[in-house]
Amino acid sequence: MSQSQDNKGEISIDDDLIAAAEAALEELPKTVDEMIERWVYLGKAAANQLTEEEQLLLMVGSGRIVIKDANGNG
Repeated sequence: MSQSQDNKGEISIDDDLIAAAEAALEELPKTVDEMIERWVYLGKAAANQLTEEEQLLLMVGSGRIVIKDANGNG
């Protein structure tokens, strides 16, 4: 077994998230796995910059992200 296979594990993903990934595929030429992986990386990037309260607001749909560069322009 290769080293990259040793680092893989199985996770349980909510059916609604899988359905949303499948719907997003209509707009993006990617597989469900690639779409979920993309969302994970985006979520990780957002989580690194948001407080726990901001993360919760975003997850329940009450939050909004505004992207600004390092100079505050955006």
